[in-house]
Amino acid sequence: MDIKDFIDEVKIYIKAGNGGNGCISFRREKYVPFGGPDGGNGGKGGDVYIEANQSFNNLIHLALKPHIRARNGEHGKGSNKYGKKAPDTVIYVPVGTVLKDINGNVLYDLIKPGEKFLIAKGGSGGRGNTMFKTSTNRAPDFAEKGEIGEERTIILTLKLIADVGLIGFPNAGKSTFLSRITKATPKIADYPFTTLNPNIGVCFHKDKSFIVADIPGLIEGASHGKGLGHDFLKHISRTKILVHLIDPNGFYDIEPVKSIKIIENELKRYSKELVLKEKILAVSKADISGSNEIYKKIKSKYKKSKVFLFSSVSGWGIDKLLDYIVYRIENIKVDEVKIKKDSNFIKVEKGFEIVKKNDIYYVYGKSVEKFVSTTDLNNESATKRLFNILKKIGLVKELLKKGIKEGDTVVIAKSEFVWSDNKNR
Repeated sequence: MDIKDFIDEVKIYIKAGNGGNGCISFRREKYVPFGGPDGGNGGKGGDVYIEANQSFNNLIHLALKPHIRARNGEHGKGSNKYGKKAPDTVIYVPVGTVLKDINGNVLYDLIKPGEKFLIAKGGSGGRGNTMFKTSTNRAPDFAEKGEIGEERTIILTLKLIADVGLIGFPNAGKSTFLSRITKATPKIADYPFTTLNPNIGVCFHKDKSFIVADIPGLIEGASHGKGLGHDFLKHISRTKILVHLIDPNGFYDIEPVKSIKIIENELKRYSKELVLKEKILAVSKADISGSNEIYKKIKSKYKKSKVFLFSSVSGWGIDKLLDYIVYRIENIKVDEVKIKKDSNFIKVEKGFEIVKKNDIYYVYGKSVEKFVSTTDLNNESATKRLFNILKKIGLVKELLKKGIKEGDTVVIAKSEFVWSDNKNR
């Protein structure tokens, strides 16, 4: 897989479906001269959900198609026929995807397969003229328009979920080790930065299994963006154990023992939580000259850490390392990330707010904006009903308190109204 094929962060635009318009219709049958209204309601617009799915391992499908729109509800019809509700749209993402708003605030964290989150709610269908029939208005000649569906621009960030994260300098043998213990087939070659994106495999060992993630090699300055930097450090934040592989040959002019401290410092600079994770030190390439001496030096210096020596080529020492990994995984509990299940853009706002800018009065508030957006402003009866509602909720009174006068402009839900003292008092 080329680096361009692995995408772990995308910005997408989401638009839920609009509700269908209500119908203006009157019953017309032979021998029924005054049949009355029979316009049906419009159907609800489709919701947009985001669901975690194990079939996906990155976000490239959304990078290629960042605009997602749900279908609109059908319009109501005569004979009291309701419009069909639009189907919901489901966006599938990998398990471990974090949903953020445009300001970076976490909306939800999808950490379980099948977990689903409502990201944009479809608009409700407009009511047909049948719904407005009263004792004083037996033949209403207006209906509601469908409500506009919610729209949202969000950021999706993938944080891989694995039991074990393999870390270390480039060319430490992480990819070779992964291919040895799993069926993963990462690109392997004898030069630095062979791995340019995370590789994941499942290791089966003595009737036990666990997920292993090969994280691209870290170098000094990675926490500040050097090398692959922040791009992949986030992927080890959810692992239970970190297995730090050390090349006995070192990395360029960096001694093997010194390389451990450098990686520790990079993890500490990036996140204090990473430093607290349990780490296993594993010296790779046991079949080369001098590896045993390096192993002894590291074991002597890091007495509190568990240190292993192994060879991915011959397999020597791997069973012993896997035995310990399985033992520790079964005894470590990972705290799930605290998630914010409710997002403020789905909550219904109460009341309204009036803001005056450049002699224009802007009215904000979900309820009042819905009243305006669902009103057919080209229909005189519907417009009269709207202004009666605005009077009842106190909006007219508040505008007068703000000093509105003849000819001033009022903007509600992108619709402009010119204030008239005669009509609005």
